Amino acid sequence: PDGKTIASGSYDKTIKLWSTDGRLLQTFKGHESSVWSVSFSPDGKTIASGSYDKTIKLWNWDVDRLMALGCDWVHDYLMTNPDVREDDRKMCGISSKKIEQPKTGD
Repeated sequence: PDGKTIASGSYDKTIKLWSTDGRLLQTFKGHESSVWSVSFSPDGKTIASGSYDKTIKLWNWDVDRLMALGCDWVHDYLMTNPDVREDDRKMCGISSKKIEQPKTGD
């Protein structure tokens, strides 16, 4: 849907998402047999897969939502860890601030 992501189904019962440069982005597991068919929804946020196990599964691939959830989950870590790279903080929209070191009993 975005022209940058390719989906594949496999005999190993998985659906894999790939970047156009060949990097594995995500693996979805859940079928009990080979996956024969994979398709993106028109908005690109859902993937449908069909399997030899006679099931069709729908997978969430809303990258914006997943990124927001991930950033919420690591926010405190990114804010308080002095060893985190500045680029990693910016990825989650955290501004450059002086990171305060935890106070010791001195």
